[in-house]
Amino acid sequence: MSTLKILLGPTLGWLFAFLVSQALGKPELFPIVLSAVWMLVWWITQALPMPVTALLPLILFPSFGVLDLKTTAAAYGHEVVFLFLGGFLLALALEKHQLHTATAHWILSRTGRQPKRLLLGFSLATAFLSMWISNTATTMMMLPMALSVFPHVRGNWAPQFRKRLLLALAYSSSIGGIATLIGTPPNAVLRGLSDQNAGLQLGFFPWMAMGLPLAALLLLAMFALLRFRWNSEQLDIELPSSHFFGSQSALSPTQGRVIGIFALSIGGWMLGPWIGTWLSIPISDSTVAILGALLLFIVPAQEHGKPSPPILEWKDTHKLAWGVILLFGGGFALAKGLETSGLIQLLSDMLLSLGIENPWILMALFTLSALFLTEFISNVALVTLLVPIVIAAAQGLGLHPLFFAIPVTLASSMAFMFPMATPPNAIVFSGSELTIKDMAYSGFWLNLLACGIIILTCGLIFHFSPGFFS
Repeated sequence: MSTLKILLGPTLGWLFAFLVSQALGKPELFPIVLSAVWMLVWWITQALPMPVTALLPLILFPSFGVLDLKTTAAAYGHEVVFLFLGGFLLALALEKHQLHTATAHWILSRTGRQPKRLLLGFSLATAFLSMWISNTATTMMMLPMALSVFPHVRGNWAPQFRKRLLLALAYSSSIGGIATLIGTPPNAVLRGLSDQNAGLQLGFFPWMAMGLPLAALLLLAMFALLRFRWNSEQLDIELPSSHFFGSQSALSPTQGRVIGIFALSIGGWMLGPWIGTWLSIPISDSTVAILGALLLFIVPAQEHGKPSPPILEWKDTHKLAWGVILLFGGGFALAKGLETSGLIQLLSDMLLSLGIENPWILMALFTLSALFLTEFISNVALVTLLVPIVIAAAQGLGLHPLFFAIPVTLASSMAFMFPMATPPNAIVFSGSELTIKDMAYSGFWLNLLACGIIILTCGLIFHFSPGFFS
């Protein structure tokens, strides 16, 4: 912790708020600009842990008259917080009972042991797991499996293969997360902000119907990029028959029960709206997530034919990402303050006053900006600040409220260039033979490919099916 970094937040916040409020002739904006810049500076500099910084609105907003304490505190109990909480608990059960490892083994055993197939297998396994558990946990689990292959890689091109396999792990974990609403925090933040700022509730199934094919396209682009200038003639991989790529034993009864609850939750997320209409009761994604989590604490595990404690016990939750829950709350509170103060509308009007009214050019500019900003700024902080502005801009142009917000959110998860940009990048970089040049070179081109694919996909959806996310 640095005293300079701590003082930098309120100092820059006060200075920036003073200049903005004076320049615009709107002194009423001083408190919210001060609060927003203070939080952003602490998030960027990591002066305090990000979840701790997320608690600032509970102090600043009531003190400065931005929002009262009751309204501010309510943001920390947003329904999306409980959607992610349920998703975290389901992921925790997968990890506790080794289903994530079994899934990775199953995928890898079917892709084969040839170099290109190994790269594909690791990419698919990592992306699939990242759809349900955090990209950090996914990368940490897959990295030892990849490292166990390295001693069996021989030839002049072996160092290049090792580097590309490490990059595939980091990139796949980021790409897989965009496929589901619970795969990565920015998706959940968008869901909350779209409801809060536009009155639209993104459903699990519509998002997955868009996110899964998009993730597949991005994964294919990544695979093609990493295969560029591939020299398989100078590469030889001989894995022993005893290696974990062989056949896997049958699932245990407990693993079967976890899969059953997991499948029930996914089914509820996909079919919840239709079931709710049929039964004339509201069934939200958050309700399904909490129900699935509750079952994990009720249904007993079964080992060696004897009943055991429940699948999850409360002591297991010490591994839960409670910090992300607080981060969500702080983000929603900040967004509420920005909206209530009128700053969002003001920024949107200033943006539209630049005269760029072509929606496709604006989508490209917003997406490209988010994609490269996320290399330096937390993707949650980025989405929290940008999404309300671009929602207001879309509404000002008479477009679908999420016309810019969805590509911006997707782009915020595409941090491929630098080790510090995202935990998966840092994990594969630390202690490996990767250099920043290796990651930056591949990441730059993958950033551009991702930007093009995201714009094309979102553009086609909004053009041919404008009511897809309504």
